[in-house]
Amino acid sequence: MSLVRGFTMVILVLLLATVYSKVEAETVACSATTEATFVPSWGKVLVGQNSTARYIYQWMYWHKANRLQWPWSNSDSTYEPDAFFYNYEGKAYGLVPSGYWASDLPYAYVDTQLFDSDNEKAVTVGSAYAQLLNTSHVYYTFTYMTSGAGSSSWIKLSSQRGRRVSSYCYSTNCSFGCSTTSNIWTIPFSDHYLAPGCYQYWYQWDATSQSPC
Repeated sequence: MSLVRGFTMVILVLLLATVYSKVEAETVACSATTEATFVPSWGKVLVGQNSTARYIYQWMYWHKANRLQWPWSNSDSTYEPDAFFYNYEGKAYGLVPSGYWASDLPYAYVDTQLFDSDNEKAVTVGSAYAQLLNTSHVYYTFTYMTSGAGSSSWIKLSSQRGRRVSSYCYSTNCSFGCSTTSNIWTIPFSDHYLAPGCYQYWYQWDATSQSPC
């Protein structure tokens, strides 16, 4: 076997192992913590449509060091500011990320909908290296998305901590949510906020609240 062919086989085996691990596990074990050690102090979402397509912007901010205690303590930590569109009646405003996207999150990636319920359509750009997040910086994500059947629908936001498996992989296929103290709702469906629209939240920053922009 030639050196090139041997190297190609090794890469193929690693890729197959990555895909297999993603299929085998939806979540991974993580060290115990509280939501105040990874959930942003403040966040904002803007959903709309321009001449190109429907889109979603998010902004997030951690105002002091202990709000990033968990990702800073874990070199393989990931973070996802998940957005979900209500699709229980098949009328979600947005369906899946599509086309242009951007973010200044460390090692940003577009999240997959693998394992997700069709009742809630997740449109998310995450960070594969959350240990590099900093305080006193407003991070953003943006992505276009395919249009759902609804002209509007409820939206909710969630903060998800996770880990890379394996730690040397930085793609969406290697990012898994933690099995405990994860998926913290910062704007729940019960608030009945409609997309398109603009909403913001404060999470355990003196108080916890949500409001239109």
